[in-house]
Amino acid sequence: MPLRLRSRALPAALAALLLLAACEDAPTAPTSYVQHAAGGVWVAVTEPVSLPRVDTWLPYIGSEGAAAGALREMRERAARFRTAGRVEDALRLEDEMMRFAARSLTRAPEPARLLAAAAALDEWADRARARLQTGSYPELSAAVQVVAAEAEAARARMAAGDADRAVLHLTRGAIAAREHAPIAVGLRLMGAVETRLGPAPRAGESAGVRRARHLLADAREGLATGDSVRALRRAVYALQLLDAEGITVAPAARGTVDSPRPLQ
Repeated sequence: MPLRLRSRALPAALAALLLLAACEDAPTAPTSYVQHAAGGVWVAVTEPVSLPRVDTWLPYIGSEGAAAGALREMRERAARFRTAGRVEDALRLEDEMMRFAARSLTRAPEPARLLAAAAALDEWADRARARLQTGSYPELSAAVQVVAAEAEAARARMAAGDADRAVLHLTRGAIAAREHAPIAVGLRLMGAVETRLGPAPRAGESAGVRRARHLLADAREGLATGDSVRALRRAVYALQLLDAEGITVAPAARGTVDSPRPLQ
């Protein structure tokens, strides 16, 4: 049975949301980052605090039933991936969890929760647009269009009282935004570093290569502690060192083409 919103609750929820937004301080930390490495430009946009995530929808699923059990199992697997340092696998599974949770609601989220989530998508799009004013980044520009469209579609479904579809639009928008978050961009950068370094140190490596390995380990530590911006910056420094050393592929793989695709 489709979940319906109480239409009379929307104006009050919107008024509360606007009051809250007026009371919040403007962010003092950078909201986007641009790094140059590996012959490309890598752009990341930070996530607003209210951007929807798995935990946003869990209270509307309940603790019993097949969906709740499946989500618990998925969450445990994601935690094991993170403990093992498999952050990429954990992020993929968390996106899957969010989609599954969005399709498994048993009651409608409060209008204020949905409006706050849509406002977070708007905020992410504004942060990305501010970065786009400083340069040409086609992939980021395309993501802005997707995120903004999902926010608008979610509000249209809210106005129609359709909570199910509003949640699905908000979820798709959040996942699209997170593709450009510091942690996602940092992981792609680290993958480029690992491709060049190879799996293990080799005898006779230069000081620059050894330093790049140290930076890569530091980037991994940053991810483990939740400092994705540190991870992104360390990975960029490592790539820049390898560029300076003229290393484009791992020694054992020379003769193949290494062309990591930068996020532009």
